[in-house]
Amino acid sequence: QTMPSGVGEAAVQMECRLRHSYDLHGANDAVTTTVFIVEVVLFYVHEHILDNTKPERPRVKLEEFRPVSRLGGNTYGLTSRVFDRARPKVEAPPASDPKSASLDK
Repeated sequence: QTMPSGVGEAAVQMECRLRHSYDLHGANDAVTTTVFIVEVVLFYVHEHILDNTKPERPRVKLEEFRPVSRLGGNTYGLTSRVFDRARPKVEAPPASDPKSASLDK
């Protein structure tokens, strides 16, 4: 398998398949941002940040990874703590619900 181009210093790289892209328009209808919806098909993770104590479910060591997130504009954030929470169960709307048709597009 051939690894795609990327930043060599990156501790984690994601190989993605583009599913959709949406241009967001600002003042004067100018495109200010493009949002990409992607499917991650493969992760590349450097060994030094990988916790393999449970081989069936490897995890990234947060204290080694130290991810930075862009929150918008010039604002960034650091992740210092994480927690697990069960996903809420959401029922699909009935087929007769007009909102359900828009979810299929």
